[in-house]
Amino acid sequence: MSSTFKDQVVWVTGASGALGAATARTLADAGATVVASSRSVDERLFAASPNVVPLKVDVTDDKSVKAAFAQIEERFGRLDGLVTSTNVSTFGDFLELTDDDWQSVIDAKLLGSVRPIRAALPLFIKQGRGAIVAISGRGGIAPPPNHFPGSSVNAAIDLLVQGLGRRYGPQGVRVNAVAPGPIRSPRFDALAGAQSQNEPTRLTALEGPGTPEDVAAAVAYLLSDDARFVTGSRLYVDGGGPPYA
Repeated sequence: MSSTFKDQVVWVTGASGALGAATARTLADAGATVVASSRSVDERLFAASPNVVPLKVDVTDDKSVKAAFAQIEERFGRLDGLVTSTNVSTFGDFLELTDDDWQSVIDAKLLGSVRPIRAALPLFIKQGRGAIVAISGRGGIAPPPNHFPGSSVNAAIDLLVQGLGRRYGPQGVRVNAVAPGPIRSPRFDALAGAQSQNEPTRLTALEGPGTPEDVAAAVAYLLSDDARFVTGSRLYVDGGGPPYA
């Protein structure tokens, strides 16, 4: 797989998070030049990946996103793939969550996916090719009772990629989502800490939780030519979901 993405340029947002960082490393190991963006990228995360180019971007700021894309286009003259990976750990009882709680998730994850996609799409269309993967989550169809904002946004992202895949497929642009289930990360630990003691402890049919690298492998597949006939789809990486009692 070392040459799968040779000579390709891929932009990964949210690269300071567990999923984004794993995805950036996986793609770099497969030969891509990876622009790893975040509000603050720890370059130590990519010390062993010389193909990773850190870039400071705030996906909640459209001007920042547009400026970042302009830098990418000017430096490389092309873009082959885009991965949007942003999460906000906002958990709580529905009746206690404020408008600000909801808006922070919408702005960071939903619009934080929309903005980079909107910036990159014209170049993909001009090139006649390009692949986009948005990371959503299993909560989009099975929302935990303490995670309604994030789950609602996951569902919105899944619907967004379905529509974009159909709209821009004729222009050679593929758009898909990866929906992780329980994945070992700081965010998973926060979610687990918010769970009620009465909720089931077995979260996956397969032995879990999964790892960020499991998600990264799914993203790499959807970006690759192996998935050339896949668009508007959602790929679950969730260990099969909760087993039946």
